[in-house]
Amino acid sequence: MKKLLEICSLIFLSVFCLFSFCSCEKPGTELSELMIMQGIGVDVSNNEFKVTVEILNNEQSGSPGGNGNSDNKTKIYTAKGETVGEALRKLITKSGNEPMFAHNRVIVIGEEAANKNLSDILDFFERNYDSRASQLLCVAKNATGEAVIRAKLLTDSIKSKILENMLEESAKQSLVPRVRIIDAVNYMKDETSGICIPAVKVEKNGENENYELDGCALFGRDSTFSVYIDSQTAEGVAILNDKIEEGVISADLPNGQKASFYINKGKSRYKITEENGGLHYNLKVAISCDLEGVQGDEYFSTDTGVLETFQTAVGESLCRKAENTLIVLQGKHGADVVRYGKRLRLKENDLYQNMKNDWDRVFPEIKLTITADVTIRRIGEETFHSKKQ
Repeated sequence: MKKLLEICSLIFLSVFCLFSFCSCEKPGTELSELMIMQGIGVDVSNNEFKVTVEILNNEQSGSPGGNGNSDNKTKIYTAKGETVGEALRKLITKSGNEPMFAHNRVIVIGEEAANKNLSDILDFFERNYDSRASQLLCVAKNATGEAVIRAKLLTDSIKSKILENMLEESAKQSLVPRVRIIDAVNYMKDETSGICIPAVKVEKNGENENYELDGCALFGRDSTFSVYIDSQTAEGVAILNDKIEEGVISADLPNGQKASFYINKGKSRYKITEENGGLHYNLKVAISCDLEGVQGDEYFSTDTGVLETFQTAVGESLCRKAENTLIVLQGKHGADVVRYGKRLRLKENDLYQNMKNDWDRVFPEIKLTITADVTIRRIGEETFHSKKQ
């Protein structure tokens, strides 16, 4: 009897759950009734926000093998509103379909829009339930977000996917920072931090156009645009911010020629001290790399002296790049995009509390000492080790 009751209870519970889930299920929506976002360009026009979106072409995407009624994989729509959210919601008047933000890959901030406070642009994406915090950010350099989204690329692939891949791979190679919605929001919550966002250009290529990453856009701690930095300076930001993943570094050899090395691992560590009322940041960077190419016959041997020469040259190059980057950041723009203020707060909170309100003066006066611990893992094949005959 007891066993029978247990079985009946299980059956009842199963039926109850089945009907409960069915009753709570939201009516299904056809793919053709959704605007599946891939990329969003944000601009400012006549004191209104203007959004340009790349969406999946449902006629193409919804067909077996992708062979629908249209050759284009995506469609592009534009709408305006007093806020970004209003502009995006007005897209329904263009297509008649409901916007779906969960699959959006990248948000492109037009140059004029970049001059507004970033929080005005990102607020919608931070709060919207369907929006992902992992969407990547970039700034359209000398262009509008619409120009980037509408670029006439040679390929018929999803343009936002190409841009997303460029941003991801460039961050992996330590060329530009990887900036997602969540990263930007966290930076803006810091009382002293600025933000460094990759900049993308649209370059002419005959009748077509190409994307090209070109340094970064700096935003001050008030989240407003400050200045662009070049590619070399952007690479230095990765070193100062402990964001070295992989990448290539060139080094000057004693004979005046160059060698290139592939970084396969990097790690940074700071020690902060107060000296004469100022701050001194001691940075130790440890990297492991492989020799990729070298000029000059004298460096074809594998003796200890040659290895030490390479390690010294790589260390000097890395330190010089980081030091030059900090000089630029500490210049008249004073953008603490390497979060020295946050590092101070985590290590010496009392000292930080005394300095945070005067950070615009403190940051440009910070002293940096950087040392590099370089390990060269390999310098080539055996045939490369012997001198040329």
